[in-house]
Amino acid sequence: MDLRQRFDDHTEQQDAAGRALQAGMWTAVPCTIISVDFGKQTCSVQPTQKVAIRKPDGSQEWQSMPVLPDAPIHFPGGGGVSMTFPVKAGDEALAIIASRPVDSWHQSGGEQQQGARRMHDLSDAFVMVGFRSNPKALPGVSSDAVQLRSDDGTSSISLKPNGDIDLNTPGAVTAAAAGGITYTGDLTVNGDIILNGISLANHKHTGVTTGASNTGGPTS
Repeated sequence: MDLRQRFDDHTEQQDAAGRALQAGMWTAVPCTIISVDFGKQTCSVQPTQKVAIRKPDGSQEWQSMPVLPDAPIHFPGGGGVSMTFPVKAGDEALAIIASRPVDSWHQSGGEQQQGARRMHDLSDAFVMVGFRSNPKALPGVSSDAVQLRSDDGTSSISLKPNGDIDLNTPGAVTAAAAGGITYTGDLTVNGDIILNGISLANHKHTGVTTGASNTGGPTS
């Protein structure tokens, strides 16, 4: 019992009772990813805020909160398309606590009856990845473009307000299009182009004849 509840002061009693009610009400809490189930798009997370537990002798002890299991991960999506992330253990995130139970919806989808009476309970968490503490802030965040990027910034796709798109990577770019690729506009290439094993910059032709004749196809 809060010591103020022992006083004959209704305002103090109401304030203490209200704070006690708030103490059991969860809305959002920063957390760390413990494990991920990509098949179910769920994860287990460890809340990063410790809670003070009052011991019988009146002293306080700070304890870790319980791990929240099987929480749905938020991947942005809609209209038949989605954006996913390779979430891994150690990533920082924010657990959003639903005001009512989500078990029935999570299991069956659609509109469902509530299976319990709990409210603002830690077991009804949704996890949003991407929130970061100061020590894990991203370096070199662009101030003039929206980016899809690696954390270290070495690989990125940037879309600028003027319509320019920049792609940067120290690795390879692979495209697979069963329906073909159509390109409109000028193409500037700094480097060679290899087509079916034939170099565009260094290939040789057959059937070369001095004069106005055309060459044959490339040989290598």
